[in-house]
Amino acid sequence: MRALLTVAALVALATPVLACINDTELINHEREFRSQYQESQYEPPQPEAVSSSRPFILGGAGVLMALAAAGVMVRLRSQPR
Repeated sequence: MRALLTVAALVALATPVLACINDTELINHEREFRSQYQESQYEPPQPEAVSSSRPFILGGAGVLMALAAAGVMVRLRSQPR
């Protein structure tokens, strides 16, 4: 019974592999693909210009929040219960 379950699990998990086995293409298909995309006017997207102060402002805000959280934790731990 255990061997049957193991074989069933292997078959179920190996089924998607069949899609990878069918990787042969005809020469005409490759030629059509290349001719369609070789003369493309595609340009990769350019990154947005970020102001130079933005990362420093975000970093400073993070440091301030961390210091505030540390202060709250120290204050809560120092209070008698």
